[in-house]
Amino acid sequence: MAKQEKDFGALAASIVELIGGKDNIAHAAHCLTRLRITPKDTSLVKIDDIKKLGVIGAQMIGDQVQVIIGNDINEVYDAFVNVSGVAREAAIDENLDPELTKKKKSFKEILGSIFPAIVSCVFPILPALLACGLLQAVMMLLINLHIVSADSPTVATFTWVYNVAYYFLPVLVAYAASRRFNVKAAMAILMGLILVYPDFVALCQQGAGATIPNPGGPPTIIPGTGNAGYLFGLPIYPATYSNTIIPAILTVFVMSYVEKVLNKFIPKIVRFIFVPLLELVIMLPLTLLVLAPIGARLSEAFAGLLIMLFNTPFGKILVPIFCAIYPYIVITGMHFNLMAVAMAIGGRYGKNPITHPAGFLFQYTQAAACLAVAFKAKNAERKSMAFSCAFSDAIPGISEPGMYGITFKYKKSLYAAMIGSAVGGIICALLNVGSYAGGPPNIFTFPVFINPQNGSMTDLRNMVIAVIVAAVVTFALTMVFYKDDEADAIDAQG
Repeated sequence: MAKQEKDFGALAASIVELIGGKDNIAHAAHCLTRLRITPKDTSLVKIDDIKKLGVIGAQMIGDQVQVIIGNDINEVYDAFVNVSGVAREAAIDENLDPELTKKKKSFKEILGSIFPAIVSCVFPILPALLACGLLQAVMMLLINLHIVSADSPTVATFTWVYNVAYYFLPVLVAYAASRRFNVKAAMAILMGLILVYPDFVALCQQGAGATIPNPGGPPTIIPGTGNAGYLFGLPIYPATYSNTIIPAILTVFVMSYVEKVLNKFIPKIVRFIFVPLLELVIMLPLTLLVLAPIGARLSEAFAGLLIMLFNTPFGKILVPIFCAIYPYIVITGMHFNLMAVAMAIGGRYGKNPITHPAGFLFQYTQAAACLAVAFKAKNAERKSMAFSCAFSDAIPGISEPGMYGITFKYKKSLYAAMIGSAVGGIICALLNVGSYAGGPPNIFTFPVFINPQNGSMTDLRNMVIAVIVAAVVTFALTMVFYKDDEADAIDAQG
């Protein structure tokens, strides 16, 4: 439940009542996530009823009642003090609880925390992404319904406006990541801006060169310089980082440790001046030479592996597998490098039977999953978010709000979408569905599946069938397996 919708006073009053009333409270304090109450008579405490108040949990530890609140603990504690009249105490150390003491994480636990961390670095900026995505959808509808002209000056203005949030995505993500990893927001934003600074973007484009598709013939190759300049004599890898999230998250994550070390060793009297300066000097080479290029290099390696596997005798089996895992390809940004795959496979087979079908199936299974969540959600904000995300996925093909706001957050809807995409992928593989042109997957680009040589609508018809079946499977599975109380618990944990 959204923080602004919560009635902390009502929650605090309910807790006081279930503790046994004001007169039964001997002491109350809080830590980072828990309200800790020492009752005079533990027999009056109704611990099971406290658990039903919409809190994350409640338990008795010795003679102390611990109500697990999560991110809203400060607001709840303030309300509890006002309602109960107990003396206000400073926050205490979370590690006083043995079960909360930090322990070394296993590789499985570390791996399992990666995608939730990515989601937490994007979720705070979803309003901006959703606003731009919906603005794009409205403009596309108006143009395609011939209500406004595509060459209208107003349309031209709106076009660059709705691209702003995605072009500067590393900056927005860096800001959100600064909150997640406890880094100074200004320094995180600065690193995000460096990744999309126009002069640097131009150097990256010159360094990478370009491959321009040429229908009916081989692509036109424009050679690049091989690098985007030099730093300390080392070449900077020429990758463009607009529309990406992983480079910014990696940068801010590493910056959090750099900042802690600098704050530890630099005296307070000069910390304000020297910490930001040294932080920039340290993070600039780490970002441009190591961290930011990691995602680009992995994407290129993934694209090469995909081409190699598809060209084997078992390549068709790859289609449903690829369709199923496509959400993870998108969330890591590897889908930006799939143009090379599309061109290589399209040049050999005359059409693209893997990346474009997967993209369309991904878009509409995400939409179906969001729509199902919208139907089942009782929370008004979650319902509104899910409906908006379903529309954003289905019309303009903007997937980020749905991914970060719904499916990757509420995992069962994600798994339903992956199963639905796999089913659609099987249909595409069996019917040999492929696209004949490029373009982002959305409701207006389905014509890329029309064969331009003979006007055949076979691939288009079969792709529509695959999308409908995949969406129906996804919707049905989400309706069965998504639980709104589980979503409440996830939201309560922040």
